[in-house]
Amino acid sequence: MKIPIVDDLFELFRGENFRPTTILLTSVVMLVAWKTAGSQAFFHRHLAERMALSVDPVEVAAWYQMAMGLVLLGIVPAMVLRLVCKMPLSCAGLGRGSLVRSLTLFALVLPFILWISHDTAPVGEFRDVYPFNRAAGGSTRAFAVHVLMLGMLYLGWEFHFRGFLQQGLTGSLGASAGVWVQVLASALMHFDRPEVELWASVPAGLLWGLQANYTRAIWTGFAQHWLLGATLDYFICFG
Repeated sequence: MKIPIVDDLFELFRGENFRPTTILLTSVVMLVAWKTAGSQAFFHRHLAERMALSVDPVEVAAWYQMAMGLVLLGIVPAMVLRLVCKMPLSCAGLGRGSLVRSLTLFALVLPFILWISHDTAPVGEFRDVYPFNRAAGGSTRAFAVHVLMLGMLYLGWEFHFRGFLQQGLTGSLGASAGVWVQVLASALMHFDRPEVELWASVPAGLLWGLQANYTRAIWTGFAQHWLLGATLDYFICFG
């Protein structure tokens, strides 16, 4: 005896449905996991007291959040894509891409990144939530470590949205749907950010998605996003 809803569930994982279902399911689980178990609040609540820390727990909690971003948004999805979906990671934005196109786009967007980060830094809403590491402005060393950890987070972030989701779904849903699915997902991940940033995440996600298609890699968007985050935090801490 067939149970329709159960049969429909299994149908999601059959044939040509397998890859998009696996990618979307993995994405939902990893995004929720990072927002909960990968958060600073989770670290303070469940892990801080169990560790003999010689470093400020505020710093360690921020490092934890950013490192878990790389693991949950980047490494785990990459393993799923390669081992389960049998898709080469070079086809998911991790190839070399076009160096000329990448450098051209980076240079074109660079002035806007510096302008946005400089003019956004004095805004109270942004100073309330950035930098992730509230102790990053304590010294040059602390800020350098913070920027390195930001790079880990943004690598996981850009791969997840512009690589894993967008490129992973393009073969099944088409290029346009691949772009818009990742724009939707990345915008939803900004719901706890300042309102201006939430609205800005839509055109930013679209820009970085189109760049990933144009350059055939995520590296331009990764470099731009990392620079935007690092310069914003610099102007907040030292500006």
